[in-house]
Amino acid sequence: MQVSITTPGSKSISNRALFLSAFSDKPIKFKNLADCDDTAYTLQGLKKLKGKSPIKIYTGNAGTTTRFLTALSTLTGKKVIIDGDKRMRERPIKPLVNALNKLGAKVKTTRDCPPLTIEPQKLKGGRISLPGNISSQYISALLMIAPFAEKETIINIEQKLCSKPYIKMTIEVLKAFGIKIINKNFKQFRIKPIKKLNFPKTYTIESDASSASYIGGYAALHPNKTIVIKNLSKKSIQGDIKFLDYLKKMGCKTTNMKIKGPKQLKSLGKIDMNETPDLVMTFAVLAAYAKGTTHITNIENLRIKETDRIRALKQELTKLGIKVKTTKDSIKIEGKPDLRENPPTHKITIETYNDHRIAMCFGMIQDLIPNLKIKNPNCVSKSYSTFWKDLKLMQKNGK
Repeated sequence: MQVSITTPGSKSISNRALFLSAFSDKPIKFKNLADCDDTAYTLQGLKKLKGKSPIKIYTGNAGTTTRFLTALSTLTGKKVIIDGDKRMRERPIKPLVNALNKLGAKVKTTRDCPPLTIEPQKLKGGRISLPGNISSQYISALLMIAPFAEKETIINIEQKLCSKPYIKMTIEVLKAFGIKIINKNFKQFRIKPIKKLNFPKTYTIESDASSASYIGGYAALHPNKTIVIKNLSKKSIQGDIKFLDYLKKMGCKTTNMKIKGPKQLKSLGKIDMNETPDLVMTFAVLAAYAKGTTHITNIENLRIKETDRIRALKQELTKLGIKVKTTKDSIKIEGKPDLRENPPTHKITIETYNDHRIAMCFGMIQDLIPNLKIKNPNCVSKSYSTFWKDLKLMQKNGK
């Protein structure tokens, strides 16, 4: 017997598609839209933008939503105030604000973080430069509003572009909505004003590959079970589909989204995860059970996510008796191959820092450590509200 799990719709694709749907004068039917906090904040924000100025929008700790709605608000001709929770008020947004203002917008922030005030002003377009080694969400936000500016927009990327797959995803979603971007090897983007909208009547959203990595990770740690992930393909436009390659490297069998773990996990060795930052948490926990040392590099942007994820991983993995070393942009984990057979027996409480990905990556090992407790488990609703239900299904079934 095997267990089949259907992960929810991708929140990354959902947010991009919903953003673009705001420009349509006809309703677009979405299939498999993500059912999570981030998408709910986006939907609420889009609804509020239809109201009268001044508009106040609350985005919680939804980084994508905050950055995308800030960009979108510059096209409304209305005064918009965007604010989030305590952590969101610590997450930088200055590079996006500077870029929007250079394109003719009028966006103000007092501490380079939310709250933000967007004054009524037409977005003109023009030429801007943006550092590529920060959040890809800034670039995605600019790519999606640029077609609606008055004149051509040219975005030059300085330094190496991080999280490139997310930019690729944005370009693919724009393409599905009839908008073409001139991409010069991810070093420059040219976007002409769109003359005629050619949006789809129906748009189907892929299941979430980042969420699927926890299901794959659970399979990797439970070699007596076979897990099948439904509604997801190896041809996904999501960069995080690479989790299959990482699992294979660790010794898992992956055939048509069917995953079976090995008797002993292999180390990933030294691996650059700059293009798949959301997978770092999954594979950091798997590394604890692998034979050898895993050294994950080029992940500095994890320090400005829902929490400082590099620091959080070190804190929590150490509780399992794992040796962890970190730098500003890397984490090195010394695996304990016998951890599965000889788990710690004392009580361990995992602090999640209200971060959905920290909760889910440690959820993968919940049934392997007898006295493991995960604080604030409901924070998974940010991206995968049915995670604990699916985890129980896998724990009860499979062989």
